Amino acid sequence: MIKKVIFFTAVIIISSAIGFAQESRTIGMGGLTYSIMDVDHSFDPYDLGKNPAWLYLDETETWLKIMPSLNYGEGDYKRYYDPQSFTTYNMGFRGVKTLGEDGTFLGETNYSYEMRRDVKRSLKYDTYAGEAFFMADTNQGTFRYNGPSIKFMYSFEIIPDLYLGASVNYRILDGLKNVYSRATVLYREVGGTIGLAYKISQDFSVGLTGILSDDQEKIEAKSEDLTEVEIFNFRGETFSVRKRSSSVSQTIRKKGKGFGAQLYWTPEKNAEFGLHADIYNQKEDVLIPYSTSTQSFQEYSEGYASFQNYNILAKGRYKLSEDLLIGSSFELHHKNSWSKNPARELLLWEWKVNSIKLGIGSSYHLYKDILVSVEYEFENVKADSSKYIDSRLTDVLSNNHLIKAGSEYEFLPNTFFRIGYNFGMIEKDILSGGANVNYHVVTCGFGVKILNSFDLDLSIIYNNYKPKLDDKNRSQFGSYLTTKLYSF
Repeated sequence: MIKKVIFFTAVIIISSAIGFAQESRTIGMGGLTYSIMDVDHSFDPYDLGKNPAWLYLDETETWLKIMPSLNYGEGDYKRYYDPQSFTTYNMGFRGVKTLGEDGTFLGETNYSYEMRRDVKRSLKYDTYAGEAFFMADTNQGTFRYNGPSIKFMYSFEIIPDLYLGASVNYRILDGLKNVYSRATVLYREVGGTIGLAYKISQDFSVGLTGILSDDQEKIEAKSEDLTEVEIFNFRGETFSVRKRSSSVSQTIRKKGKGFGAQLYWTPEKNAEFGLHADIYNQKEDVLIPYSTSTQSFQEYSEGYASFQNYNILAKGRYKLSEDLLIGSSFELHHKNSWSKNPARELLLWEWKVNSIKLGIGSSYHLYKDILVSVEYEFENVKADSSKYIDSRLTDVLSNNHLIKAGSEYEFLPNTFFRIGYNFGMIEKDILSGGANVNYHVVTCGFGVKILNSFDLDLSIIYNNYKPKLDDKNRSQFGSYLTTKLYSF
């Protein structure tokens, strides 16, 4: 009877709440990661390196998470083709089933619904993905995207201390513009990861991962009356090829592969260190259909782009005493890309971004039931962009600062109230173009554990971005709810 009451109480809360996240606790505390102990923020190969082989060791209980959500954002501090405002709803389920010596299984499904309002011209799902090509019409409208995603993961022990794991994911989105050109978008993602992990000793482990991805976006605009539809295939920001027809379409295909490695060291019960490094390459073709006869249709490459990413992430923390913990983080990222017109072998655009981020933080129990924490991060970003087709050369250097503070108060047994605040300063925003951008993030949250069979974590977040010498700003509100059932 008690289990039924708990379950139906959860359903009522979920139905009336807005939220989505598997890490709702830390979101409510200002997004802290390495300065506090948290089950979702270990530094092992699974949490830090997304290695599916470590699932067997990371998840030792069977559970089910129910994760609904809402996000809303608006503002005029944005890029030209970004929406003026957006609303996103999600409903997700994630479950883990432990099978003993037969391994551990994870399954996840999510359904999303997104409205992007006042999008100028661009018909592409992600106009700013980094290539020099996109498809556009002549007006401003609202896009609706909706669709499901699924993910499966399995991990088991091959021989003592050697673990094998694999995961596959699939996502599809159906999009529609509400006004002329009434373009439809079918966006599909398919990917997989295979991983190995080996415990060299009780306190030292290594892991390897391999990643494959295959994404496709098909955009089609059709006339709904006797007139023709007019579409522009842009090459760069200035030049485009215009096409008028009863139906105009474009297909964007991306294929990627990558490799990663992880190190995990726990020299004692009060210390934890993790390292993850990866390389990921992706190729993209922008394909335009044409016909050689009335019954034969083929595609030719109107654009080609190449992407290379290199990343290193290291985190560590040490518990100095029962009440005091210190942590640190190091990140190194390199991204570069080039785009060309295959028909003429003309290089249109190339760019690269290098960034280094250093972080340090600490948490302390003021009292047995009050935890406070603070993190500071410094980031150096260098970006170099050469848009040859638009005769635009850009070189940007930015030093950025971020302070995070959060607290958790257990005001009743197993019942928590959380609060957090971030203040950030971006010298030069390489994404949106602003200078001396200040941003504020305010969070709060609530958590409760009932009878060791039911957890509830709800977090709310609000942020605001504003350049110092500009009247423009952008804000976003989100709410995240995670309901975790241990028996169902």
